[in-house]
Amino acid sequence: MNDIFALFNPDWWMDENNNALQITDALLFLLLSIPVIYLFVCALFSLAKYKNPYPKAKIKHRFLILFNVYRNGKEVIQSIDYFLDTQQYPNDKYAVAIAASQLSEEDIVTLLKMPVNIVVPDKEECTKVYAIQQVMERYAPDEYDMVILFNSDNRIVPTALDLFNDAYYAGCDAIQAHPMTENLTTKIAILNATSEEINNNIFRKGHTRMGLSSALIGSAMAFDFSTFHRICPTLKGQDLSKAIEAAFLKENIYIEYLEEVVCYSKKVESANSYEDERVGWVNTQKSSTFFGLRHLPIAVLKGEWDYANKLFQWILPSRLFLLAYLIGFTIILTALDWQLSFKWYGLIIATVFAFLMALPEGEISKQFRHAFWALPILVFASGISHFKNLFARNRRTKEKAGKEQKTKKRRK
Repeated sequence: MNDIFALFNPDWWMDENNNALQITDALLFLLLSIPVIYLFVCALFSLAKYKNPYPKAKIKHRFLILFNVYRNGKEVIQSIDYFLDTQQYPNDKYAVAIAASQLSEEDIVTLLKMPVNIVVPDKEECTKVYAIQQVMERYAPDEYDMVILFNSDNRIVPTALDLFNDAYYAGCDAIQAHPMTENLTTKIAILNATSEEINNNIFRKGHTRMGLSSALIGSAMAFDFSTFHRICPTLKGQDLSKAIEAAFLKENIYIEYLEEVVCYSKKVESANSYEDERVGWVNTQKSSTFFGLRHLPIAVLKGEWDYANKLFQWILPSRLFLLAYLIGFTIILTALDWQLSFKWYGLIIATVFAFLMALPEGEISKQFRHAFWALPILVFASGISHFKNLFARNRRTKEKAGKEQKTKKRRK
């Protein structure tokens, strides 16, 4: 008992004969050095200039363009109109389908007047994975050559199908386009856009320069149709991109990244919206982390290196949380023993340099300088969403326990 109370005594921590602080410091430093080094190396490789390696294809392949939409029918109507009006690819070589969940009658009537195939899932409340599975059931495995998945607000460049066609002709069976934020209207939206571009450079451009598969984003993804048709029924979970990544990488199918195929979408514009979005992300991240920890050793033993890299990536903390951990531990070590804190400052500097190397160019970069001071709001919103999720989980656990007790009493 005395040893426990000694933990709260500053003299105990500062005792030269006691190495508990040094051991804790070394372990934490080792754990957080791994993601920092990983991000730094990927960011370093992302500095290479992009050059499309694929020559013009000799044939035009057939594409199924699949939009996944929940409730926001007006948005998908605008996106489809834009796609049909701007694409330079022959219109007899592609068809548009919609996984239409919870659309209003007015929106469905409007879509019926357009050259699209509407599939309404047989469940009113369903995940993206289930909605896409419902669409793919309507097609034969050889009906198209590639399928491209879009969200309802996606607006892709006019040369997209031509560039996808060239890459597919060269042998790419899985491709991720370049997601980019369209609405740079608020500081939060600009910070979101900057974060997305840093992810693009580290986990997509940097990965492909290292010979690793690109990370999927959940939209503007193109896949070999027959392969996706076969894999689609096996997909599980709420996160579409993670489910597809795991399925393709298990089969050693490389995921290419086409930086010049830009796909615009809208991001949240307020701290409250960002907080709500992060709550869902935290829930998904937890399951991904445990999944990665369970399956990473097996993937390494099997030599599935792309899959192992993806599992390792899922284990890593988010960039905001990583930076928050580093700053927090640095402050604590500086207060307890400033001589131990120097390496932590070095780790923070390395992390910042990694982010600087991965910063985007162009308009987003210019506006980021003016929006930088809103970053604490974003960090605070991340923290709030994290604790909000913890409290919500505890409340759900208590409610479940209460219901079980009531059920037992009724049975008695």
